[in-house]
Amino acid sequence: MVITRRVVSLRKPLLRGVQVRYQGSAAFNETPSKSTPPKPIHHMQSATIASTPRRDASPMALKRDSGDYYFEEHSEALLSAFNVYDDMQESENRVTATARDMNLIEAALAVRDESYDKILILIRHGEAKHNEFERQYAEKHGTSFEQANEDENYPADPMLTGKGCGTMLNVSNRTATFFNKETGLLPELFVVSPLRRAIQSALISFPHDAPLTSLSSIPWVCHPSCMEQANGNKSEFVSSPEELEQTFPGIDYDLFKQSLMRGDVYNSSEKVPLFESKIDLMNRTDAFVEWIKERDEKVVVVSSHATWLQSLCAFSLQYEDSDNTNLEMFKKGEMRSVGIKFS
Repeated sequence: MVITRRVVSLRKPLLRGVQVRYQGSAAFNETPSKSTPPKPIHHMQSATIASTPRRDASPMALKRDSGDYYFEEHSEALLSAFNVYDDMQESENRVTATARDMNLIEAALAVRDESYDKILILIRHGEAKHNEFERQYAEKHGTSFEQANEDENYPADPMLTGKGCGTMLNVSNRTATFFNKETGLLPELFVVSPLRRAIQSALISFPHDAPLTSLSSIPWVCHPSCMEQANGNKSEFVSSPEELEQTFPGIDYDLFKQSLMRGDVYNSSEKVPLFESKIDLMNRTDAFVEWIKERDEKVVVVSSHATWLQSLCAFSLQYEDSDNTNLEMFKKGEMRSVGIKFS
């Protein structure tokens, strides 16, 4: 397979601005516009095909949460990196995963639709203690969020705040309604970032499927490629596998342990800021797509972070009939469902 060009929506500069996303594709509005099943994905035109109709993304504005100060810088750098990646040799060997945004009713119907290989339930963690610290620091000192990271009291690998827990409890009300035997939408695999806020968010969102307590014995895997490491914050000082096992027992940490043995840069032992290029980030989300392709499970829940999820949706998955919502950064505690087909 040779990838010739990305769609133009990934090559145009972003307009700066804030726009609240219509949430029909997430768990917050499950009533589809029509009562018909989701369109079979084999009728879609892959975004990696040269003849894909080109779209003008210039009127697009992306949303962000208050406190996501790195939003515009990250988004623009990521979109610029798409152009570079196109011309790199490894882009020719990428897995093509054509994607379709859907709500949870459509996701439940898609489980029985053989035209979809995977149904991904993507979650960004709720508000964590470093988000709260940054906000309070800026209010107290009248400085930027970035400067809060230099304070010695800045939280490392933080857990969720009370507000963050409440957000994820709201998500759990949705999952209780839509993820059950009656709908047929049942998670078969949970994948979580090694950072504690992502693990905690997934456990709160799906309490009936938690490891060690669930009767279904659904596997939970801690995947190092899903962690946030783009901003150099102390919040990315990941805990050791032993510490995580003590706090969150029953999750498979083998992949995380293997990454440490290989000497990959996951700073559980050395507390230094983690930085990576956007090419590295896109390589990580591409590698994740390759990994889930080899898994047998169809319905996969992924709990991760804003920059990682944006790279996955904007770059590694090729959306059909995209209205550019796949380029938008996830809000804290947001959940989206996506059907994908590999080719």
